[in-house]
Amino acid sequence: MKRYNYTILLVTGCLMVHLFLITACSRKDTLTEKPENNLTDKTWKIIGPGAGGGVFIPTISPFDTNLVFTKGDMTGAFVTYDGGKSWKLFNLMAVVQDFEFDPADPEVVYAASRGYLYDEDRGSGLSMLYRSENKGETWKVIYPDINKIGPLEKLQSISFLPSDLIKEIPDGSIDMIRVDPADNRRIYLGLSPLKPYIGKLPDKTPRMIFLMGTENKGKDWNLIAQVPGTEVLGIFPSDLNGEKNEVTVITEETCMKVNSKTGETRVLPHPEGKIVKAESGPGSGETILYIITKIDKSTIGDITSGICGIFRSSDGGESWQDANGSLLENVPAGRLPLFLSLDVCESRPEVVYLSVVTPAEGPEAMSQVRYEIYKTVNSGDNWEPVYSANSEEVLSHNFNDSWLNKSYGPGWGGDVLTLGVAPTNPDICYATDYGQAYKTSNGGQTWNQVCSKNNPDGSVTSRGLDLTGCYGLVFDPFDKNHLIISYIDIGLFHSFDGGKSWHHLVEGIPNKWVNTCYHITFDPTVKGRVWSTWANKHSLPRKSQFGDGLFQSDYYKGGVAFSEDGGRTWQKSNNGLPENSICTGLLLDPESPENNRILYLSIFNQGVYKSTDGGKSWVNSGNGLKNNRYGWELRLTGKRIFLLCVRGWKGEDVIDGVLYYSDDEAGSWQEAVLPEEVIAPSDLLVDPNDPGHMYLSCWPKHSNESDICGGLYVTRDGGKSWKQSFDERVRVFAAAFDPRNSNTIFINTFQNGAYRTDDSGKTWERIPGYRYKWGHCPIPDPHNPDMLYLTTYGVSIYYGPSNGSTEEFGRIENIPDSWW
Repeated sequence: MKRYNYTILLVTGCLMVHLFLITACSRKDTLTEKPENNLTDKTWKIIGPGAGGGVFIPTISPFDTNLVFTKGDMTGAFVTYDGGKSWKLFNLMAVVQDFEFDPADPEVVYAASRGYLYDEDRGSGLSMLYRSENKGETWKVIYPDINKIGPLEKLQSISFLPSDLIKEIPDGSIDMIRVDPADNRRIYLGLSPLKPYIGKLPDKTPRMIFLMGTENKGKDWNLIAQVPGTEVLGIFPSDLNGEKNEVTVITEETCMKVNSKTGETRVLPHPEGKIVKAESGPGSGETILYIITKIDKSTIGDITSGICGIFRSSDGGESWQDANGSLLENVPAGRLPLFLSLDVCESRPEVVYLSVVTPAEGPEAMSQVRYEIYKTVNSGDNWEPVYSANSEEVLSHNFNDSWLNKSYGPGWGGDVLTLGVAPTNPDICYATDYGQAYKTSNGGQTWNQVCSKNNPDGSVTSRGLDLTGCYGLVFDPFDKNHLIISYIDIGLFHSFDGGKSWHHLVEGIPNKWVNTCYHITFDPTVKGRVWSTWANKHSLPRKSQFGDGLFQSDYYKGGVAFSEDGGRTWQKSNNGLPENSICTGLLLDPESPENNRILYLSIFNQGVYKSTDGGKSWVNSGNGLKNNRYGWELRLTGKRIFLLCVRGWKGEDVIDGVLYYSDDEAGSWQEAVLPEEVIAPSDLLVDPNDPGHMYLSCWPKHSNESDICGGLYVTRDGGKSWKQSFDERVRVFAAAFDPRNSNTIFINTFQNGAYRTDDSGKTWERIPGYRYKWGHCPIPDPHNPDMLYLTTYGVSIYYGPSNGSTEEFGRIENIPDSWW
């Protein structure tokens, strides 16, 4: 984020082809705009509705308010050059943690990626600092010095500490970048202790952050000091209080002065409580620092006594004054506000935007919770609301919305997570939540979402800011322009114009199911008939979703839905299924009678159910299944059915993945032979012209210092024997045949790349132009055979030439190819 202001705020607070059907991975802006036909370009595009997930750290250029960087929480980073009308996606090998503009050079911007400790599900991540000298079109790593790192292959696939690679760097992850506004050659980095991507700080890890610095734009770095804390909230360099070589560092635990030359530190007084946010802005006069400290409910009796909330300092943090205004006055029981985030206009530090959540208690609590943005123009003496919403409506009536609010209401996005004020214009501010980003250009009088274009027919088209994952894309066998995407978190979307625009059609799906659609199956011979599988448990089969691994809570709901109008409306098709069913894969027997289709259904941790009447009723068909019943997908090879159960976790215990098969229409199941030592199969691809020819996509396991037994295995004898066809160190999510030629295979990986082979796996080439970290499924376009869809875990769907594109926006120029 921008950090060269001098006002500081401290805040606490898979793929089968049948006839014309391809199924993957059985796995108010009130202004209307004409959808663009941009699907014929020979470059990669993102298709989808826009929005749908968390957005963070909108960071506006001090030279051009139309230039803004932001990021999602699932590794995608984005930039707009036109003030949010359109966005470009780029990827910096891991989740971006911070952006920072150079205060003197309008072309230069910095970005930091997150580092994390190894685990088998996601691998390792090295925190790196990138610099772009062309506003984000290309990037170079400037920290750590990668020229000092010896030969490495598949960085994500090895377990390491940063100090194992370069002895002189700390074992941390960059939380914050700050370029000294007095000298842009001087850059500071604040690094927090390393932890797993999902999880807590390991026991016995010192609770200290690292302050790194360079005085020559990153050619050389040194460790300046260590400061108590585990999260870097503020770095404020150079002459804050007329003192040379001073840096104010703020963590959740402390405020501290650090001498950038000697490393000497001095603790500053600060209000009691955990600090959750810090910002600053120099303005043309005095520097003001702002902080927020966490409000403890136990202080309710003294809520106006200046012991928590928002504070400001005009003497470099030597003393602090209450800046709550009237926000904490006369607060009724159960309505104590939570201050989440804030941002300051750097040129006008008296102007601050603040995110506030006002909770509620009682039977109608959720409808009473308010998500609000307040603004002050006098450094916190007074605050006025500029946006207010509850779960159902925008109470301030100043929000131009799109499909997200229309379908779910403001409560779906919920808390205003981060704010970004233009450094040179206090009227421009971006706000983000768990579903979208929005913007005001008039000081908060009105707000406009910046993720989706609203079209005259009620459909939407993405502006390029897509923020959730999807499992599959299916094609209506009777209408080549009708496509359906099955999404994480937002259900499903239809396109009736070949992917140019999208409709959110979930009518009839129970509210308790509608979060995630795992699979969609069209009937290949009956027009309009389609089934879909649902659950309110998203993001499977990632480790982070397992918890105790039982999935037996009454909270979990899901089932099968059925439609006879192409999915425009739905009805439950759940008779015989447990109510707490997390339904994943669905298989239709194409030889079954049209009026009584035989269907097979995989249910996570419950195995297999079968219907012989087109889904009207279901019976348990899991006889022979063993301990692992994490049913993920079903495949049909001749008369044999395969059930793939993914690897899972029950607490800390690992449950190895299993491939089962049935030769008696799911009457009984036997365990198939997996490749030697493989424990995490993720997808089975069957050659429609040769049932014995199959490919098994796999997640690796760790052995010694590297990953093994992942990649892609091939069998030509129906699974009696397997041979590695790709690279065993790589997390391969799924594979697909080119429908014209089974010698051509595509794979998508959870490791920054998609690949193709034209010789049945003897040789592979990365598909150029696509570098998304967390890929899901490759899906050839049945109507344009030289084009390919790539579904992702985080940014909807890429669509582009199956041979790739020479254009790769946001390319990293100096990372060795072997690292990928």
